[in-house]
Amino acid sequence: MRPKTFATAGLMTLGLAGTLALTGCSSNGDHEDTQTATSTTEHQDMGDGSSGGPGRSVADNDQPSASGPSVSGIAFDMADGSLASMDDYQGQVVLVVNVASRCGLTPQVADLENLQQAYAGKPFTVLAFPSASFNQEPLGTTEAAAFCADMGATYPVAAKIDVTGQSAHPLFATLAQQGGEPTWNFTKYLVAADGTVIARFGPRTTPTDAAVQAAIDRAL
Repeated sequence: MRPKTFATAGLMTLGLAGTLALTGCSSNGDHEDTQTATSTTEHQDMGDGSSGGPGRSVADNDQPSASGPSVSGIAFDMADGSLASMDDYQGQVVLVVNVASRCGLTPQVADLENLQQAYAGKPFTVLAFPSASFNQEPLGTTEAAAFCADMGATYPVAAKIDVTGQSAHPLFATLAQQGGEPTWNFTKYLVAADGTVIARFGPRTTPTDAAVQAAIDRAL
């Protein structure tokens, strides 16, 4: 199968609830100051982890080979307050991603939608989890989901959770058994239709990268 061609969406400036401006969040991970209108949260590093930011490992290689653990039966809350489970996605290939709104990689929110649309009509979905584990998600669950929607996301967005360390949600604690826990925002885990974790892609591997597409195609 020939790789699909994707259009990469740039990061827009949003004024969500009057609290967040993203004009300083560049798509290449540059560290630029950003001012907020009403937020009292101190300015956080907005890079992609490549300069040694929190949680960035020396080697963050993609792990698309051996199958890992099963996430079947693991429950979590959705952004709308409903209870969900990975069993709800049985029969679908799922790309699970930890997302954040104040990161140099935040344009991947739109890239994830490009991927979602590329596989429309097939048993595939992106599943996004807002997280402040790297101190770059000041928004609450509802606002984070609205932020994703404002960037065009139609894929499901879950409630805000922790994705690293002892406080990691059980889903991400299990996902971490395939190639390690997230080292930065936008770490991606591919889950097969039977609930088995089959691949991990690092934060700087874009959702529309040929390697991600190839792994999805093999799983479908």
